[in-house]
Amino acid sequence: MRKQVIGVLVAVLVGAGTLPAAAQDGAEVEIFWDRNRDGVRQDDEPPYRHAGFRVTQPNTQGYPAYTDDHGVARLEPGRWTVIFDDERLLVTTTASAVVDPAEEDRRKLLIGVHGASICGTAWLDENADGQRQDGERLIGGHEIHMAQPGLVGGERNVVTADDGSYCFLDVPVGDYQLTSADRMGVDKTTWGVAHWRSDDADGDQVSKFDVSDGKSKTWHVDTPVTEIRGFDTAFVKTYDRDGQALEITVVNSDGSIHPRELRVGERIKVIGRYRVSGTAYDSYNASLFLPEGLRVVGTEGTPSKVEDRRVDAGFPERRAPEQEEQIIVVAEVEKAFEHSEISLSSLGTDANTQNDRVAVKIRALAVDPARQPATWRWDLVLGLVVALVLVTAFVVWRRKVVK
Repeated sequence: MRKQVIGVLVAVLVGAGTLPAAAQDGAEVEIFWDRNRDGVRQDDEPPYRHAGFRVTQPNTQGYPAYTDDHGVARLEPGRWTVIFDDERLLVTTTASAVVDPAEEDRRKLLIGVHGASICGTAWLDENADGQRQDGERLIGGHEIHMAQPGLVGGERNVVTADDGSYCFLDVPVGDYQLTSADRMGVDKTTWGVAHWRSDDADGDQVSKFDVSDGKSKTWHVDTPVTEIRGFDTAFVKTYDRDGQALEITVVNSDGSIHPRELRVGERIKVIGRYRVSGTAYDSYNASLFLPEGLRVVGTEGTPSKVEDRRVDAGFPERRAPEQEEQIIVVAEVEKAFEHSEISLSSLGTDANTQNDRVAVKIRALAVDPARQPATWRWDLVLGLVVALVLVTAFVVWRRKVVK
């Protein structure tokens, strides 16, 4: 009898100990990306990391909670109501439920969500027509970047597969801008400049990235089940790139452009023209060099960097082939110089280095050349007067001696 009583007491104590232990653990919430929207998690469906949701209790305001890197959140012990109400996503399971670790069927809540997708292909536009034809090479290993304009954080990157395809999956409703990196140099080939076309950003199978900076226009994802396809990015072979320094023009202080000798204190404007020819939009960069004796006062037009007597100019965005650009520099003559030159050099990798540089001869005098003829005349008059005085004095002296 005594043994039976002890056995009952042990059973009660053990049973009393297991229930509180389960209740102390807290319920578990797991959120995943339900890619096929069937409400059931498959092995290849990833967790929703750092997903936000709300938990509440009766007579309390509740608090926000977040999943970890595995898409799981462990709640505080107790009975909670879990609410997932992110309207930017589609919930494929229950969006609100009560969890309680004390109840077997309420210890874990699984929430499936679904987002939109943006997909495209990177390819080599061999005939540079902006259209994708059969047989044109598909580019793998190219990185595409996606961000939400005006928002910090949330940037994502994907890399194209061997067949050139890429997809941004699980995209919430909102505005997005994609970027296709320039000069990626895939496989160390001679091509790699992105051939973006901004004239028809909505056209079928046309590269959706702007030719100047590689960014797409801002696209709005309307619903969490939106599927955007054909968001392609094209590249062209970059051969025969030729940076050309074309001409240097010196504009005198009176507005004339005919070559002449400068003078100290005069201000001039130096205009250097250059361009880049080839098959793709590219950077336009050049440098203008002034001789010692000319001081840079300022620059006009093209974004420029001044370092002593060197002025570097260029554009952050790509420019169309054969488009001419200018470096414009305002300079002042500080001191006289002889046999000097102003030179202009086009910068960048080049197929023809013979036309990369042009120069013009220039000199500056210490005095105003226009005043020199008058000075010479006065010197001549003075000389004649001195000579006349000397001759007169000699004649007078000679007459005295003869007498």
